[in-house]
Amino acid sequence: MRPRPSDSFPGQPCPEGAERGILVSLLAVFLLLLASIAQAREPWEDKWDALVAAARAEGEVTVSGPPGLQQREAITSVWAESFPDIKLDYTAARGTQIVAKVVRERTAGVYNWDVILSSTDPTIFALMPIKALKPIRDALIVPELTQDKTWIDGFESGFVDAGKKFFYSPVGTAGILGYVNRDCLSRDLFSKTADMARPELKGKIVWFDPVTPSTGTQGLGLLAQLQGEAWLKDLFQHHDVTFSRDYRQMANWLVSCVKPVAIGMPDQVLEPMRQNGIGLEVEELDGPSYFGNRAPGGVGGNASMGWYENAPHPNAAKLFVNWYLMHAEQQRYAELVKVNSRRADVPPQDPAHVLKPGIDYFNTAEGNIRWVKALQAKIKTWGVLP
Repeated sequence: MRPRPSDSFPGQPCPEGAERGILVSLLAVFLLLLASIAQAREPWEDKWDALVAAARAEGEVTVSGPPGLQQREAITSVWAESFPDIKLDYTAARGTQIVAKVVRERTAGVYNWDVILSSTDPTIFALMPIKALKPIRDALIVPELTQDKTWIDGFESGFVDAGKKFFYSPVGTAGILGYVNRDCLSRDLFSKTADMARPELKGKIVWFDPVTPSTGTQGLGLLAQLQGEAWLKDLFQHHDVTFSRDYRQMANWLVSCVKPVAIGMPDQVLEPMRQNGIGLEVEELDGPSYFGNRAPGGVGGNASMGWYENAPHPNAAKLFVNWYLMHAEQQRYAELVKVNSRRADVPPQDPAHVLKPGIDYFNTAEGNIRWVKALQAKIKTWGVLP
């Protein structure tokens, strides 16, 4: 008599129904295993949740930052989306204004601020001597933020203080020396930095005040290093260089050929003119013919960040430091401000000025700024400034 499907005999294959049951059981075990893996948490995630909860209990973070509308929007809007229940008290002001205020307050034992977004100068030179800043690494919880693969040229290259501890920039842009109007100055007359001292260019150069912190500070320092201080002094004293503190005036002189070379002027002044068809033959002073294998630029700018000792909202401050360096904020900041984040996963918004490998950038790090300050002190003795 043939055995029924329910019968079993040692050594014989499992009936079809039994095989199906085993497969179902194995699948269930596998799915449970996947679920447990998915639910497994890294230790830093627990720290993050605890930090967010503590920051919510504080309810507020006090930040000073750049005054530009796009910069303010890039910071406040994303924060509101990320943490709507933690108020961001954002004060938009230049670093020179905020830093002087912070120094006065801290001297009096008053601690009102959690985070500062500003430039190297004057932040480092005023706040570090009074030990106002905490190490950036002490705030960072999210592992990717300290991984070299996250950042162009690695994590540590973002520090702008000499000790690489307290002040960090998540952005970086290749800079230029200035502009030349090719409508009125040919390449035969001017194609390299040494040409600025040619007699044909006497009285044809306008330079933003070289002793005032500006976008031209890096170019000034690099030019003095490449050509020598004696060359720069001779240029300033004997070639009728015009000094200005008015970017709009400089741009007007540039496009009208009154001063066809403009040094230390930001491109934001030229952009509206170009949109109206003015100054289309103006080109940047950039590349090996002007700098060799060096260039102004690199990390820095007023997007650099520090967080305070004795902050009134220490957990919210710590949360802000992590959040500011994360992808979502760096993506929005780059898009709105039109700068290049140093995060490798954020597309550049200024492709013409992406940091290039193999270039030694003269950036706004503490050591370079100290060197420029010494140079500026010398320039004041040359008798060339009004």
